[in-house]
Amino acid sequence: MSVMREELHHLVDQLPESELRPALELIRGRLDESVSAERDLPFFASFEAEPDLAERHEEILRSEMGR
Repeated sequence: MSVMREELHHLVDQLPESELRPALELIRGRLDESVSAERDLPFFASFEAEPDLAERHEEILRSEMGR
């Protein structure tokens, strides 16, 4: 076990019971962030287009689908 983990264990052991919940929520929050990062879609919106693309989306879709 690393020195940092040992220190963390030692500090947690010193916390009064009433202070454990906030510490636990903090650590759980950090773990949830790493799970969320795995679901990140880095390719989303990774292209360049004219500024009015969002405004013209229906027109563009109609022309592409032959309507």
